[in-house]
Amino acid sequence: MKALKWILIVIVVILLLLVGIGYVKPKDMSVTTTEEINLPPAKVFHFVAGFVDRTAWDPWIKADTAVKCSFDIKPGYVGSVYSWQGPKIGSGKMEVDSIAFGSYLLNKVSFVPGQFIPEEWIFTPSDKGTNVKWTITMSSASPFGRIMNSLLKKTIQKTMESGRDELKKYIESHDIRLSTLTELGIEEYPPVDALTVSGVVTMQEMPVWFSQNMGKVMAAIQAQNVQPQGMPFAVYSGFDQTTGKFIMTAGMPVSAGARSSGEVVLKNYKGFVALKGLHRGPYDELTGSYEALEKYAADNGIKLGDTAWEFYLNDPAEMTDPTLLLTVIAMPLK
Repeated sequence: MKALKWILIVIVVILLLLVGIGYVKPKDMSVTTTEEINLPPAKVFHFVAGFVDRTAWDPWIKADTAVKCSFDIKPGYVGSVYSWQGPKIGSGKMEVDSIAFGSYLLNKVSFVPGQFIPEEWIFTPSDKGTNVKWTITMSSASPFGRIMNSLLKKTIQKTMESGRDELKKYIESHDIRLSTLTELGIEEYPPVDALTVSGVVTMQEMPVWFSQNMGKVMAAIQAQNVQPQGMPFAVYSGFDQTTGKFIMTAGMPVSAGARSSGEVVLKNYKGFVALKGLHRGPYDELTGSYEALEKYAADNGIKLGDTAWEFYLNDPAEMTDPTLLLTVIAMPLK
C-alpha cells in the first residue's frame, strides 16, 4: 500500500509540474516561414488565395497519397473552401476568411467543427518579385495543449518549410494566370446605334487611347442628353502585321436622338452572329482568351471573320480586384 501511495504522489507531482510548465508556455504558438518568389504579388496572391493547384505543393496533402480533395471557389476569393479527407491526415477544410487583394490573406483551417486555426499570408513587393510570409498560429487555453503545441512546433516548422520550397518551385515553373474564360458558344447580337470614336493604334497605345476616347463619348452623351443603352464596347479590325497597328473603335449604345459631333460619330451597327466567351480577369490577359477562342473555333470548324468586339460589363475604376473584371469577347462569324 505504501508503494502505491508513493506512486500516486509521484504521478500527482508530475501532473502538477506539467500543469505549471504548461501555464508558463504562451497561449498562442506561431510558426512562420518566408520566401522570395520571382513573380509579381498579384499572381502569387491569386495562386495561393484561389487554391490554384494547391495539391501540387501543400506539404500535408503531399504526405498522404490516398487523400481526396475538393474545392468550392468563389469570385473574389472570400468564402472559397478547400476540403480534404485521407487515412493519414484525416478530414478537414480551409476557408478564405478575409483578403486585401495582392497583399494579405487569412484562411480559417478546421479539423473539428466550430474550431479554427488561422493561416495568414502577407505578400510584399520585392526587387525580384514578391516576399511571402506564411504564418500558422495554434492556440490553447489548456496547459497540456500548450505543451503539445510546443512539442509540435519544430515538426510544423519543418513541414511548412518543405511546402514553401515546393510552392516556390512550382509557381516559378508554371504560367500563372489571373483570368478564366467561360461560357463559350455561339450568340446572336442585335442591331445597335452607338456613339463612337475610331482611330489607328498599336497594342501599346490601346489602353490610354481607349480611356481618352471613351471619355469623349461619355461627354457627348451627357451634352446631347441621351441615355446609354448597354455596356461600353470596343471593336477591333484591320490589323496590319507589318506595322502592328489596327483600327479601334470605342463606343457606347445610346437611345434615339443621338447625333454625330466632331470626333464622336453616330454609327448604326447591323446585327451579327458571333463566337463569344466571358473573360473574367485583367485586361492584359485578354490575349490568352482570344487564343483560346480561336482554338475552340478551329477545333469545332467555326469560321471567324476579321473583326472582334469586347463588351465591358463592369467599371475597372470600381474594381480593386482585377480578377472580378468581366469582359465579353464576341468574334463575328464569316
